[in-house]
Amino acid sequence: MADFQTIGKSHIRVDALEKVTGKATYVGDVYLPGMLMCKLLTSTHSHARIKSIDTSAAEALPGVRCVIIGKDYPDAWFGSGAMKDRRVMARDEVFYIGEPVAAVAADDEITALEAVELIKVEYEGIKNVVDPLEAISGRSVDVHPNLEDFEGFGFALGGNNCTMLDADRGDVDQGFKDSDVIVEETYHTQPISQGFLEPMACVADLQANGRLDIYASTQGPYQVRAQLASVLDRPISNIKVTAMEMGGGFGAKLRLALEAFPALLSIKTGRPVKLINTREEAFTLNGPRLETNIYLKTGVTKDGKILAREARSIFDVGAYLGAGPNAGVGHGLGAYSIPNFKLRSYGVYTNKIYVGSYRASGVADMTFATESHTDVIAHKLGMDPMEFRIKNALSEGDMAVNGSAIPKNGLMETMLALKEKMGLPKKLEEGRGVGISVGEWRSGSGPSTAAISVNEDGTISLLTGSVDISGSDTSLAQIAAEALGLRLDQVVVAARNTDMAPFTGPSGGSRIVYSQGRAVQNAAEDAKAKLLELAADRLGVPADALECAGGAVYVQDNPPQSMNLGQLARMSLSSRGGPIIGTASLSSLPYAPVFNAQGAEVIVDQETGQVRVTRFVQAQDIGKAINPMGVEGQLEGGAVQGIGRALSEEILIDKETGKVRNPSLATYLMPLSVDVPEIENILVEVPSADGPFGARAVAESPGFGPPAAIANAIYDAVGVRIKTLPLSAERVLAAIQGRTEDEYTVDADELRKAEAT
Repeated sequence: MADFQTIGKSHIRVDALEKVTGKATYVGDVYLPGMLMCKLLTSTHSHARIKSIDTSAAEALPGVRCVIIGKDYPDAWFGSGAMKDRRVMARDEVFYIGEPVAAVAADDEITALEAVELIKVEYEGIKNVVDPLEAISGRSVDVHPNLEDFEGFGFALGGNNCTMLDADRGDVDQGFKDSDVIVEETYHTQPISQGFLEPMACVADLQANGRLDIYASTQGPYQVRAQLASVLDRPISNIKVTAMEMGGGFGAKLRLALEAFPALLSIKTGRPVKLINTREEAFTLNGPRLETNIYLKTGVTKDGKILAREARSIFDVGAYLGAGPNAGVGHGLGAYSIPNFKLRSYGVYTNKIYVGSYRASGVADMTFATESHTDVIAHKLGMDPMEFRIKNALSEGDMAVNGSAIPKNGLMETMLALKEKMGLPKKLEEGRGVGISVGEWRSGSGPSTAAISVNEDGTISLLTGSVDISGSDTSLAQIAAEALGLRLDQVVVAARNTDMAPFTGPSGGSRIVYSQGRAVQNAAEDAKAKLLELAADRLGVPADALECAGGAVYVQDNPPQSMNLGQLARMSLSSRGGPIIGTASLSSLPYAPVFNAQGAEVIVDQETGQVRVTRFVQAQDIGKAINPMGVEGQLEGGAVQGIGRALSEEILIDKETGKVRNPSLATYLMPLSVDVPEIENILVEVPSADGPFGARAVAESPGFGPPAAIANAIYDAVGVRIKTLPLSAERVLAAIQGRTEDEYTVDADELRKAEAT
């Protein structure tokens, strides 16, 4: 194994001092001369026509500088997902409670709030639909009767089904005929919030030259720039987006959110305008995840080989198609080799807040279903759950759902590591149980660029367009340092905005270390080649006789014959080739799967139904740990989010109106430190062929498996199978007492007929 100098070693974050001393600048810290404050008026109806909006009283209030409504924007459609199905602010119709209807810019926040209260809106109610199972049945009203007119329409059944994705292989019917055991089940997952600490925020500032400066808490500055240009009907070149420090996003801040409101107000007033969501608005304005209903049918032989699967998942996307139902197809098989399958995934409109992304949208939902289902099958066959998984696990050379060949990976190593660490199989005493789950994901790709400048003092400046999330700048700096033989403190990570930095994809989807890191490594190697070329000319030896390490370029056979990077940088200023700058750009990288195995031990109080997780172990193939301390932090954070999803977190939505009933961290129950055991991590390193120094993605996978592992542990402890999240005390107690709560049934026959017609 290579002897790495920088990667593979734990480093504190490159921005640690700014963060711990409070010097880091967030959007809330931006104060510009003459800045106004923005507040929003939102819909009180889940579905209604806007008959009139009277803003006169608000405009007359002293201190109010501007009021805008939907018709002040260009008549432009945009989309957060594959379909352009929404306007940035409601014009003639509202589709969910909380949809923005008007915005005010005033001298201060109190005045803006008073003005919002003075705006009078007259609505005419329209029948709504809140239940996605009703919405897709064909017996409800259509949320968007003009669905077929939307740009992007095509992968849909019509009605309220806005997208339908599919994947087939083999002969499913014959596979079921050849099976000795067939298991058919439905699972249900709950609406859930990303739980980021910093609410959405933005400052917009119209410059004297007519350009618009946007300071945003965003994971995707280039995406915000493009969508903002679309809804404002302005050239992309007319907008600059600066991604500020971000207090959590987890996918929620990937796309245009509230930036268009202060932007238009700034254009109309000529003054800077700031908008910061309240915590309530963080729950009701900006794309959480909504419920998912999943039908699974699996056929197996009596000796435990899976032959066939049919999976149908119904994703509630709310009023607009945001982060859609692709996970329903991509993850309907789990980490298993199944020769015959039919996978269908439906996105369904309802009159609720639209969905956003959250740690690989929908994958945790599918993993809860498939991994609970896997345990059910194993128990029906009388097999140990881990051995059943090992028997059916994907192997190198198998074909993934997307048609790619499975490359070398650490799936088997993660399962065996978990098995050894937890001492499986084992049986705990009455009321205690152990459960496992296996998760699968991929290392994200997409447009990635990087530039590296060698400075006159021998340090380097690294410029990328990616936004730092969870210490990703530190990992990128380590990659650059390793490639050029430098210490981490010799790498300066430059501040960036969309004018300065080269275009790159958003910071999310497990693509930063894998894809952006590869671009950084390539840029460093480009800079290294130029350094070697210049040094070869000065030292009078061929470039291939040189090496770059320890802050210098030296002759491999005679290390004292060398030049340090500072000398070479200064020489380059007057050289024929010019200053040393390494660049790289790529659009995609090959498929690199990520696998993990997780295990939970629980205690179930049979008198109250209360579940306590006493131990949690996870093993993940991370390829190569660039920064082990950072990797462990990501693994632990994901696991804690998954435990919260499993046991307590749920956005409560009114079944009649679609209104969010608990828009507060006091009533949305995220786990506290006392609710979570110490997370035991096992880092499995099976290098990927294309990631930087073999690295794979890390961050999203740990959040997938905890709900299934905990549900399986509850079954092991008290013999009840819970198929609905969260695994609350009330739900567990009802199951123990033989009562049925919250039945959700996917009518697979009805869906099959709809597809046929």
